[in-house]
Amino acid sequence: MKKLKFLMCAFMIGFATVSWAQTAVTGTISDVQNVPLPGATVLEKGTLNGTTTDFDGNFTLEVSDGEAVLVVSYLGYATLEVPTNNQNTINVQLQDDASQLDEVVVVGYGTQKIKDVTGAVKRVTSEDFNKGVVNNAGQLIQGKAAGVNVTSSSGEPGSGQRIVIRGQGTIRQGSGPLFVLDGFPLGLAGTGSGGSPLNFINSDDIESIDVLKDASATAIYGSRGANGVIIITTKKGKAGVSRVSLSSSLGVSTLTRKLDVFNADEFR
Repeated sequence: MKKLKFLMCAFMIGFATVSWAQTAVTGTISDVQNVPLPGATVLEKGTLNGTTTDFDGNFTLEVSDGEAVLVVSYLGYATLEVPTNNQNTINVQLQDDASQLDEVVVVGYGTQKIKDVTGAVKRVTSEDFNKGVVNNAGQLIQGKAAGVNVTSSSGEPGSGQRIVIRGQGTIRQGSGPLFVLDGFPLGLAGTGSGGSPLNFINSDDIESIDVLKDASATAIYGSRGANGVIIITTKKGKAGVSRVSLSSSLGVSTLTRKLDVFNADEFR
């Protein structure tokens, strides 16, 4: 009986020691601009003990001891390991990770991984754009995406580009796709640029172009996406990075053969 009481006392002391060793760690997860990151994952390294941040980026986690290491991760940001060092309050700032952003494409009002929609989406980044003098943003992806036919609407120099994705899609709405610029849908009318929204976009400001081809990728846009959707993402400034770029071009034109035609007096 005494042995049983001794074992019970030892068990209670050990349980109390383990409970006492638990340490509550609180803090806030944000980016480099101090914008809270809701839904960020905070995990104690080497365990399955973890939690997520609330709408304001705050979290509370019970860790095993004061020397635990927190693994903080969030989509589009580099994963960071933060030692607690016996601190009860830890605020973490995550850095942008462009390599993770490349794995996600924005489709309508949501996001999907490119590997899941590889048959319906083609991304062309600024590194893969056609080089040289570009009069229209459509020339950037000419010959770069399968199933996307980019041709000049006329033989006039600097004329607009006609883009057809996988053939004629509708009868009454023409053959042009829906253009979405930084999340804002652009129609073919009302742009004041000869009928194509691409004519007023500076090609040097474009970061990437995503072409949505299949019905599964364009369904969120309804009938407007029947001829495909072209999503254009423009370049934006990044915190902590100062960069200046210069683009210049020089063109020379000569008349190969002058036609012998009447002048105004001769014609009259």
